[in-house]
Amino acid sequence: MRNDVREALGRWLGEDARVVNPLSDQELELLHDALVTARKSQAAALAVASDEAMRQLPALARSSIGRILGR
Repeated sequence: MRNDVREALGRWLGEDARVVNPLSDQELELLHDALVTARKSQAAALAVASDEAMRQLPALARSSIGRILGR
């Protein structure tokens, strides 16, 4: 499991991933869980913000832009 967490953190942190090398397995798990939670929270906030932005558009533009965005 530790390698999976290290790989995920490596993808998310890019070149900065080397800073997690000294962390213990438990610390890695905590960091991973915190980042997953933060990403989910950010995705939910982005969805709410984009929905609100779509509501601000005129109805004619809303459907076209919705298709462009894959909605």
